[in-house]
Amino acid sequence: MFIFHYRGIQLFDYNPLFLESLMKLKRQTSKPLAKSSREQAATIKKVIKLEKLVWKVAQERDATAFEELVPADAIMIFQSGIMRQPDYLKTMKERTIAHYEFGPIRGFMPTNSTVILFYRAVRIGHEGSRKFPQGTVVESTTWVKRKGRWVAVLNQETPISK
Repeated sequence: MFIFHYRGIQLFDYNPLFLESLMKLKRQTSKPLAKSSREQAATIKKVIKLEKLVWKVAQERDATAFEELVPADAIMIFQSGIMRQPDYLKTMKERTIAHYEFGPIRGFMPTNSTVILFYRAVRIGHEGSRKFPQGTVVESTTWVKRKGRWVAVLNQETPISK
């Protein structure tokens, strides 16, 4: 198990790739916050709309729209394993998201160019002949601003134990 301290918050993670991504993100986006709380709230609201759009285009299997929102260097950590965006796109046609729902999406901005969202989600569907694991997960997505637009670079789902 890895313990990671960030701005006074102690994070636990069993995945070294996730920890490595957080450290890389911290190095790349260590600019202090200069936005007002009103500006931050507006930015977070905008990024929440983009998060919802990712779910919609994934369900519709729209690879072009997905690529615009999730860049090639993005990492997705699912219950089934770690996947990079190019691998996700290759298997997109095999994946059916029949239904999804999520609770309120909350977020914060550790820097002016980073938004981290988190929320509970349930999805029903399958990949090939395998059904998605049942139950609620906590989703966390890190969005960064690149060349004037927001992109999702890291997504992790963590099952909630009953």
